[in-house]
Amino acid sequence: MAAPAHAIDVSCLEVAPGDPRPTTETASEALRRTGVLAAQDRLERSGRGQAGAGTTVAVLSSGISGAADLPLGPGGTSVVGPGPVVDPTGTVVAGLVAGPARDDDLPVGVAPGVELVDVRVYDTATPTQEGQEAPDAAALADGLAHVRDRVPSVDIVVVPLQVPQDDRVADLVSDLVEAGVLVVAQGGDRPVDLVGEVAADAGSGSLTALATPRPDEDAGPLVHPAALPGVVAVGPLPEQVNDPLRSSALDVVAPADDAVSVSLEGGHCVLDDNGSSAWSTGLVAGVLAMLRSAYPQAEPEELVARLVATADGRPDVRSPLTGAGQVQALAALTATAGELRAGGYAGDTDVPRPSIAAAAPEEPEDLLATTRGSAVWWGLLGGGALLLAVLARPLLARRR
Repeated sequence: MAAPAHAIDVSCLEVAPGDPRPTTETASEALRRTGVLAAQDRLERSGRGQAGAGTTVAVLSSGISGAADLPLGPGGTSVVGPGPVVDPTGTVVAGLVAGPARDDDLPVGVAPGVELVDVRVYDTATPTQEGQEAPDAAALADGLAHVRDRVPSVDIVVVPLQVPQDDRVADLVSDLVEAGVLVVAQGGDRPVDLVGEVAADAGSGSLTALATPRPDEDAGPLVHPAALPGVVAVGPLPEQVNDPLRSSALDVVAPADDAVSVSLEGGHCVLDDNGSSAWSTGLVAGVLAMLRSAYPQAEPEELVARLVATADGRPDVRSPLTGAGQVQALAALTATAGELRAGGYAGDTDVPRPSIAAAAPEEPEDLLATTRGSAVWWGLLGGGALLLAVLARPLLARRR
């Protein structure tokens, strides 16, 4: 059936304040591709509730528009002053994490049960008016400090932006990781696509060093906070971006396009042909929120183990373009402890580990274990007797 005239797909980045609410009949290919749809269905059928329920995610970005009708909780702030939200990044990322399903029951966010905390750390990537603030490390540090002061009321922090190395940012991220907060950050975009390009004279650690692709490049040490220990660094699928960064810090990747989210004016919009790792970061933060709600007693490192060990690449042999591979939400949700260990995830990133590497949340008690064990032993004894008879037959025949 053809889509009605008012349902023409609109890019999330093209909706400005005051525009009509967009609408779309497009389903999120990104959710299908990452196994999120199947994982959401599994959670609902298991009786464990809505994905993300009971989990709080702080979004440190350009602000979340009040018109977006997203599940905002208390504790938000703007460290760059008042004023309307004009940049769509924060709203779009928040929609990818926790956007409610549409009226046609098509999912939007990965974990719609999440409660969001809006921490606005910049106004717009490209300021056009006096007083507007672009992303920088100082404001990001202020936002991180705001979240740290509210621990343990925040479970996950998502940072869909990148800044150069900064000691205060590093200290605050370390505090959050030590407190058990999961920090998810974008692994990096080239400066031409940056959310807040760094000035050319910013020094040897400047992100502008990544403007020109080089065969031997490593964005890992330059892109912060993704480079920091304990941070889950997320990249886009390489085929969805022009000249993707190569990074030793990359943990996993997720689609950067073919997703549906929420615009500045509410309604639903599409992400297509943009390829920012900010969108991938939102999706992965949503998957971690889903895992947190499914395994509320698990340690943060156990949730990261699920995420990384079940990605579709090699967790023990990381790719500079894809890390451990694309996230697989259903596999991350359902993997057993043995499957996680078999996946090769044994402390191969900077994320702190428990004493038992790659331990998964405790599995349900096997009520038939004793009966099954007895059956196995009887089977082994019977099989052993048969094997001895077969082996002894030639020997007995020679004796006759």
